[in-house]
Amino acid sequence: MSDLLQAMFGFDALRPGEEGVRFGMTHELPLWVWTPSILFVVFLAAWSYWRLEGPARGRAVLAAIRALLLTLVALLAAGPSLIRDNQRTERDTVAILVDRSASLTMPDAGPDGTRDGQLRRLSADGTWAALAGQHNLLWLGFDAAPYEVSPDELGPPAGPRTRLAAAIDDALSRLAGRPISGVVLLTDGRTSDPPDARMLRELIAAKVGLYPVPLGSERPLLDLALEGADAPASAFVGDFVPVTARVVARGGDDAAPDARLILTDAVTGETLDEQPISPDRWRDGVAEVRLAARPDDAGHARWLVRIETNGRDVLDANNQRSVEIELVDRPLRVVYFEGYPRWEYRGVKDLLVREQSIRSSVMLLATDRRYIQEGDVALPNVPRSAGEWADFDVVILGDVRPDVFSVEQLEQLRDHVAQRGAGLVWMTGPGANPWRWATTPLADLLPVNATLPGGLRGYTASSSPVTLNPGPAASRLGVLDMADTTGAGWLASLSDPGMGWSVLRWSLAIDPGAVKATAEVLASASPTDSPSESSPSVLTMRYGAGRVVFVGTDEVWRWRYGRGESLPERFYLSLIRLAGRGSLARAGQPVLLEASPTAVGVDTPVRLGAILLDQSLVDAAPPAVEVRITRKGDSTGTMIKLGPEEREAGGTTASYAASWSPGAPGDYLVEAVDPLLASANARAEFRALAPDDELRTPEADHALLAELASQTGGAVVPPAELSRLPSLLPNRSVVLEAEPDVEPLWDKPVVLVVLVLLLTAEWVGRRLIRLV
Repeated sequence: MSDLLQAMFGFDALRPGEEGVRFGMTHELPLWVWTPSILFVVFLAAWSYWRLEGPARGRAVLAAIRALLLTLVALLAAGPSLIRDNQRTERDTVAILVDRSASLTMPDAGPDGTRDGQLRRLSADGTWAALAGQHNLLWLGFDAAPYEVSPDELGPPAGPRTRLAAAIDDALSRLAGRPISGVVLLTDGRTSDPPDARMLRELIAAKVGLYPVPLGSERPLLDLALEGADAPASAFVGDFVPVTARVVARGGDDAAPDARLILTDAVTGETLDEQPISPDRWRDGVAEVRLAARPDDAGHARWLVRIETNGRDVLDANNQRSVEIELVDRPLRVVYFEGYPRWEYRGVKDLLVREQSIRSSVMLLATDRRYIQEGDVALPNVPRSAGEWADFDVVILGDVRPDVFSVEQLEQLRDHVAQRGAGLVWMTGPGANPWRWATTPLADLLPVNATLPGGLRGYTASSSPVTLNPGPAASRLGVLDMADTTGAGWLASLSDPGMGWSVLRWSLAIDPGAVKATAEVLASASPTDSPSESSPSVLTMRYGAGRVVFVGTDEVWRWRYGRGESLPERFYLSLIRLAGRGSLARAGQPVLLEASPTAVGVDTPVRLGAILLDQSLVDAAPPAVEVRITRKGDSTGTMIKLGPEEREAGGTTASYAASWSPGAPGDYLVEAVDPLLASANARAEFRALAPDDELRTPEADHALLAELASQTGGAVVPPAELSRLPSLLPNRSVVLEAEPDVEPLWDKPVVLVVLVLLLTAEWVGRRLIRLV
C-alpha cells in the first residue's frame, strides 16, 4: 500500500507508514467545526440541485459529486500534510562526589578496615551499573578542591582538608542547564566547609536532593592526640627540665583512656621519664601531664614525647611531638638581697650555698648602706651598672627596704629583667616587701596592684594562718613538684591544716582583683578557719624578656618540721630555676631572634623580632636586620627586613621587628642572614597550622549528613543498603520538542487530478441530464 501511495503522491521526505509519521493538518480545526461545516457543504450541494429539472437520481449523483468536491476544497484549505514530530529525551544526571581527604585513612569501618577501604568496596558495587542504565553519572573526587575521577582509579586519600560545599557547588556548575536527579555523597561527613543556608535554598529551589552514603563509624572510636609539648628553650645541666604535654581524647566511651606518656632522647633512645595518664587528670577530654628529666650533658638536645596506649588508638600519626632544648653546663648565678636575718632568709641562704648547680651571692642590707655578705661569691658592692647586673641570672629581693638602692640601680635592675631576660623573685615579708616597693621603678614588676579602684588596698596581711594549694599553672610551668616522685606534683599533706607543720602563720591576703592581667597563680592560700576560701599567694608573670616570681608568705621554713629541708628546697629551687631560664636563653648571644606566637594559623601574622644584645652591634645602629624564613622541607626561603623599633635613650639593646604571615601549614625556621649578624647563628622557630587540618578532628560526622539529606529532600543511604539508591533517586529526564518535519499534500499532482476529475464528472453529468 505504501508503494502505491508513493507512486500516486510522489512523496519526498516523508512516507506514510514510516515510524513516527502521521497525517495532520496545517490548520488544525476541532471536530465541532468540521462536523457542521461538512453538513453545510452537503446541504449546499443538495440545495443547489433541488429545484433544477431533470431526473432525481441524476441530480442526487451530481449533488454528491459537488459535495465531495467542496469537501475536498475545504480539506485542501486546511493544509493536509504528512507530519513527523521531532522529540528527544535528555536523560538526567546523578552527581557522585567521592571524598578523597586524609580522614578516610581512619580505621573505623569494621571489616573494610579504613573508611577508604569501605569506599573502594562500595565504588565497585553493581548498583552503579544499574544506576547508569537510568541516569547519566558524573563522578567527582574532592578534598580541598573538586576534580574529575574514575571509580576504578580513585588514588590515595591524602587531601589535608575537606570542602564539601565547594564540591557540591562545582557539581551544580558543571551540570548547569541540565536535569539533575540528585547528588550522592560518598563521605564521612568531616568537613571544614559545610553547605550554608544559601546553598541549601538553591538545592531546595532546584529540587536537587542530597543522598549521603556515610562512611566510617557513626560512633567515633577512641583517638588520643598529643596536641602540644612545651619545654623551656634553654636549661641548665643537672636541672630538672619540665616538659608539659597536652593530650586530647576524642571519641570512645566515657571511661578514662588507659595510656601513658613517655619522654625519650631522640638521639640515644634512652627513656628519660614516663608518667601514666591517671583518670583524675582528664578534664572534658583533655589531660595535661608533666614529665621531667635531669640532663647530664651540655649541648643541643632533642627529646620526643609519645603516647602509648594499652587499648586501640585509631590514629598513631598524632601520638608524638618533639621538643628541642639548649643545655648549658654552668651554675645558675643568683644574687639575694635581704633586710634582716629572718627564718625564711636562713633557709633560702643555706639552700643557695648548699645547691651545687647554683652560684650565689647573699647580702644583708641596712638603710645606712652597711651590709653583711654570705654565699659562694663575695661582691665588692651592690651592682651599680648594667654590666654588673649582667653577672646574675636571678635577683631575689627579700623583705628589704627599697631605699637601700638608688633609683638608678632599680632602673638598671628593671632593664636587666626586661631586656636581658633575668629573673626577679619577690620574697615578701611583714616589713617592707611589697608595700614600700609599690612606688619605685620596680612597681611594674610586681604581679599585684597595691590599690584597687575606689582606693581599696590590693593586699593586706592575712588575719588567719593558711595552707597552700597549687594552681593549674604550676603543673604547666613545671614548678612546685613537692611529692617524693618526680613529676607527681603537689604533696597533699601540705594542704592539710591537721598536720600542724603545714600551717603558715603569716601570709598576704591578696584580693583576686588586684592580680595583674598577665600574672598566673601558681599557688593559693586557704585560711585554716575557712578552708573553702582562697586567695592568690604564689604568682608569676612575664615582664619583657624576663620572668617575675612572687611569694606571698615567708613561712615556708615551717615545712622543715614535717619533712626536713626537702620540702622548702623543692619549693624555692623550682621557682628560682623558673625565673632564671629567660636569662639563660640570652646568655652569650649577640642577637636574639624571636617569633611570636610560636604556633599560628595559616595566613595569620607572626611578629618576628631581633634584639641586639652586643653593645658593638647596638653602636653600629644598622638601619634594618635581614632574616630568611624557610619552611622545613622547602629549598627556598623568603627574605624580609626587620625595621628598628623606638629605643630609650641610654638603652643597652636595640630592637627590630616586622610581621609576616605564613601561606602554608608547616614548621618554619627564621635565621639571621644580615652580614653584620651572619656569625651569630641566631634562629627562631614557629609552626603554622591549617585550621581545617583533617587529622586534628578525624571523627566522622554522620549527623551533618543526615541533616543535609533531610533539609534538601534527599535520603541517607547506609552502605549496607546501597542497592536501594536507584529506587530513591527521582527520574527528572526532560522531553525536548523541536519543529516537526512537514510534507504538504495539497500541492501534489494527484490532488489536482482528483479535483479535475470531480469537476469533469459534474460537468459531464450535467450534460447527460441536460442541465447545461
